[in-house]
Amino acid sequence: MQKIADFTGYPLSPALTLRVLRYLNGFRLFVALALGAAFIGGLLTQGINFTNTTLAAAVLLVYFGFAVVFIIVRPQDEQGVRDMALQSLLLDVLLMALLLNTFDGLAVLLVFTGAAAGIVLPLRLALLIAGLASLAVLSGPTIAYMGGATSADDFLTGGVFGVIIFIITTLTHILANWAREFRLIAEQQLLTLTRLEQINELVIRRLRSGVLAVGPDGHIKMMNESAWFLLGSPPAARRALEDISPELKRALDEWMGDPRLEPETLNLNASQAQVVPKFVSVPAGNEISVVVFLEDNDVVSQRALEMSSVSLARLSTSIAHEVRNPLSAISHAAQLLEEDDGLTADQDKLITIIRNNVKRTNGIIENILQMSRREKSQHEIFAIAPWLEELREEFNTAYRDYPFRLELPRGNPEETGKLSVMFDRSQLHQVLWKLMENALQHLGDNRHRPELVLRLGHEHDSGFCKVSVEDNGEGIEEEKMVDIFQPFYTTRKEGSGLGLYIARQLVEANQAELTVDSDPGERTRFHVRMTLAGGGASIIDLNAFREGP
Repeated sequence: MQKIADFTGYPLSPALTLRVLRYLNGFRLFVALALGAAFIGGLLTQGINFTNTTLAAAVLLVYFGFAVVFIIVRPQDEQGVRDMALQSLLLDVLLMALLLNTFDGLAVLLVFTGAAAGIVLPLRLALLIAGLASLAVLSGPTIAYMGGATSADDFLTGGVFGVIIFIITTLTHILANWAREFRLIAEQQLLTLTRLEQINELVIRRLRSGVLAVGPDGHIKMMNESAWFLLGSPPAARRALEDISPELKRALDEWMGDPRLEPETLNLNASQAQVVPKFVSVPAGNEISVVVFLEDNDVVSQRALEMSSVSLARLSTSIAHEVRNPLSAISHAAQLLEEDDGLTADQDKLITIIRNNVKRTNGIIENILQMSRREKSQHEIFAIAPWLEELREEFNTAYRDYPFRLELPRGNPEETGKLSVMFDRSQLHQVLWKLMENALQHLGDNRHRPELVLRLGHEHDSGFCKVSVEDNGEGIEEEKMVDIFQPFYTTRKEGSGLGLYIARQLVEANQAELTVDSDPGERTRFHVRMTLAGGGASIIDLNAFREGP
């Protein structure tokens, strides 16, 4: 959308002014050809001032050349358009004055000149052109009067034409200004509608509920990402709802037969998801007749689980505060014992064990308190590729012996640099930093030859991007994959088991997804999948489906 400019003084924008000038130049060329043909055919009446036939032919030829030149000339900038408008109209008046004194009955052509001036020039310059045109009309009777070959009626006729030119110029200028105001209002309304469309698109994109639009023929016209997954990721060739989900089509037919029916839970065979469909009729819809909302029962259960997690977090916070006080006393006592010079080696070893476990327990308490104090996500839109480069440099500075390599999508670097996400910047930093530290901690036997990668992927078809953290460590066994995001689950003696749990909570708070895949004994990849902001296919049209799941 182009920025709406305020064309102060000039009724039209430079582009529209140039278009009007092209029409005016075409009109001049037509008039020149018509007058030339009439002159050759002897249809023009010679004026009383200039009766030289050669002079008349020369004036017509100059007017024709003037029209051709202004058709060919192409101004390079806005000021060039304004200058050409004024210059062409001034020359128009001058040549018309010569034609008026050469042939009779051409004064009406200056009315068109005044009208054009009112459309493309500010009122002050337009009235100047109208005044010069009126003088041009009166120049014929004046010259004839000086030669004694005219009467007062000719001056009256010229004066009437002059008044008409002024009136037409003023009216066309007023109409042009009204057209400008209406155009600016229309552009402003278009901009507002565009912004509302973008907001609606963003809202639908971020909905966890599936949304799909169905036409009168039973074919799906469009759907969001959630609906696409719930329906089993159908390919582009399949459009009929009955082919994609027969059970949903039956529910839709039953509802259309009796809209008062309460929707029942459906088991979608394609994804094995349980959903509660809700149908909304679209009045007077030609392409879309019904909008279907699919509420995933798993999401409802997840919300209930989140409410339970909040209560559990409050309880854990109270317990953490109660545990911290005796833990501080234990730490202080161990420190006092450590200062005793008469400790044996076994006693010193026991004190070290106490201090290490106090430190580990204190770390667990800090993680619990961090969960309870977590602030609401502050979403902001930022370019992800340069931000990842800054994160990589910061991490590599902190861990010089284990540098990460950044991999960006292949293709146009400028396009990659414009990829933006909507996420809480500090929370994304916390999540990726934890995943990168986790990669270092699980390098195992490959600690001396680490392969650590921070990778950005772009899913062109769905409007998502994926940031991956990959290491060549010991990997994760398949039976442990389901437990690694559970609170207090850890495979390290010194771990608290809350790092990945907190990371997933932060990712989900930003309507994103944290997943993992691993080749046991070889490498592990954690993925943060999030929505692109302002680009990509946010509402999936069936033409943009990926083939297969």
